[in-house]
Amino acid sequence: MTTIKRRRWPVLVGGVGTIIVGVAVLAAVGWYYGFGLYASSRLDELNATIDGPVALPDLPTDALQVHGAILPDGSFKPIKTVAADTRSFVESGGVLIAPVARATASPAPVVAAQRPTPLSSPTGVPTTPANVREVDFAPPDGGALVSSYNAIYPGINVHPKYWGEPLWAGTDEYTFGEVRRPDGFTQLSASDALHRGEGAVATRITIPTIGVDSTVSDLAIIDLGESTAYETPNKIVGRIPESANPGEVGNSWYFGHLESPIKGEGNVFQRLPEIPELLRNGDPVYVSLAADGEEFLYQVTATQVVHQDDLKLYESDDATITLVACVPRLVYDHRILVTGKLVGVKRG
Repeated sequence: MTTIKRRRWPVLVGGVGTIIVGVAVLAAVGWYYGFGLYASSRLDELNATIDGPVALPDLPTDALQVHGAILPDGSFKPIKTVAADTRSFVESGGVLIAPVARATASPAPVVAAQRPTPLSSPTGVPTTPANVREVDFAPPDGGALVSSYNAIYPGINVHPKYWGEPLWAGTDEYTFGEVRRPDGFTQLSASDALHRGEGAVATRITIPTIGVDSTVSDLAIIDLGESTAYETPNKIVGRIPESANPGEVGNSWYFGHLESPIKGEGNVFQRLPEIPELLRNGDPVYVSLAADGEEFLYQVTATQVVHQDDLKLYESDDATITLVACVPRLVYDHRILVTGKLVGVKRG
């Protein structure tokens, strides 16, 4: 009898272990399907369209006005170019100074930094005059800093979309309603694009707003016996080779992984689903395609979600780009399509 009782312990332990493993598996499966249902229920949030015009912002009339430091030797060291009109610059707290060309041509006097002087209000609470702009610190290499109250009270630079949750505010810059023109690009209409076959193949794609910077390669066609299919991009952005080249008339299709946990083919388009919210917040999103020494700039105009069975490649009458990734996470049965139109070019 003693021998029989001793043999029951391994069976009992094994049974309990099996039950625990089974419960864990059921919990994991339940979480997976629950997350899938939740993610699928929010796919409509990935549909967005911009309301404003599709074009590069106009160049500012006073593009040489800058923030900067006047050094002890009288030279001027620019810190940040202001890409807004004078009115917006002053209203945002800026201090107008001489253009760079004048400041470097002749020595300018050192501007002493000033500390704002509090004034007493009728209630006895100190206030600060609105017309005081300078702040009380200097650049590390000497001289005085020409800046504004933004340095002391940076909250004015926080994007309105973060005002409800300031502790979780992002670092994207708020430009007081002014859309800044990407550096070095010349205005180009989507209807003024190159003819088909005149452009070069894309070699690189960048989307600064969401941190995309990847090489581009044409996708090969794989023979599956009874059918053919395009290969999946491996840690790069893949282009459909029959689609338009950068800057050409037509729709140019680019595919990338949201994530690839099993095959390990990268996650170059992991942040692509963030674009719809950016568009709704009024933040412009630009996509840059480099090709043979030139760089073509596209402005994102819309995002759309379709089921994987409904995805079809389509053409366009003007210069258009479409980026594609699988959504939602862990399910991947839909595709997000991010569409943009040609707005600028930077010659090599």
